[in-house]
Amino acid sequence: MSDTPARLLACPGCGSAVVEMAFALAGLPLEVEDVDYAAGSPTRGRLVAANPLGQVPALLLPDGRVLTESLAIVQHVDDLAPAAGLVPPAGHPARDAWLRWSAFLVGAVYPTFTYGDDPRKWVPDEAGAKALRAATDRHREALWRQVAAQAGTPWFLGGTRSAIDLYLVAMTRWRPGRRWFEENAPTLAAIAARAAALPGLARALARNFP
Repeated sequence: MSDTPARLLACPGCGSAVVEMAFALAGLPLEVEDVDYAAGSPTRGRLVAANPLGQVPALLLPDGRVLTESLAIVQHVDDLAPAAGLVPPAGHPARDAWLRWSAFLVGAVYPTFTYGDDPRKWVPDEAGAKALRAATDRHREALWRQVAAQAGTPWFLGGTRSAIDLYLVAMTRWRPGRRWFEENAPTLAAIAARAAALPGLARALARNFP
């Protein structure tokens, strides 16, 4: 392993927060460089050079390789520090549930933000954009109810802690917000609170969710 730390292109409060928490939980060094992914930002070119999608996170590895997609980066961190408990290993009883629900979060829930955060990017007229935002918000709430119905305790995978719990720390702070989760998905809210209290995460949380 190189002595040079990886560098994370990030923005506070975004999906890159999950990667910051994963590195912190694993006890691995990480340099964080904040970038603004908005069109016209002076740092957008830096981000697009690493990730043509113009999205965070983008992890610049010491050997020059680039990793994008938070779930791929979480797997990379787990490969480096399996004792951190980010991903149940092959053969573990919780492995299949990890595969299913981690993919569900990034494959089903995340896109509701992709299309709903900036709906005018996809639907140029104002009425259509408002309708898209409202529809994706409603769909997200329905998806979260599906996730909540499968949640274990004390962690999402029951007795097995995983990076899904870190995703919940970040994602329960996004729309529809923590109060909605407390009222409509209290098990997920409790898991997120428990994970946020894990040793080593305070700095990442303070940076991303002050």
